Amino acid sequence: MDLLERLADKINELPDLPEQLIIGQLSHNNDFGLYSQPGSQVISEDWSGIQERSLPFEIAYRTDDFEKATNSLWKISELLDGLNLLQTDGTYDFNRINIQPQPFATMVDVTDKGVFLLDFSVEITQQINLGE
Repeated sequence: MDLLERLADKINELPDLPEQLIIGQLSHNNDFGLYSQPGSQVISEDWSGIQERSLPFEIAYRTDDFEKATNSLWKISELLDGLNLLQTDGTYDFNRINIQPQPFATMVDVTDKGVFLLDFSVEITQQINLGE
């Protein structure tokens, strides 16, 4: 499933992002990342194996410019909140994005850099293999 790649591509189309969003957790080489969270859930499933699923994601940004972080994550939040269509590889259909909560700061580290987060979930529909 290419959902992370499609989300990252869409977000990176935004003008004036502080840097390119990469897929992955924050690290010493990366201060701006998108990654999946644990806790996906099946919302519904029919007898033919069509599932509606909710998949949780998080965007994290580490910086010492708190205003830039807040503004950047709000722009991303507004983009995702208004997203009605996402091109896919055909293994799933994009339904909608639920933003919860809005962007927030979680901590300031020993170098005075803050970590800002945006949590959201994506609802998709996909056909699963029920076996033989």
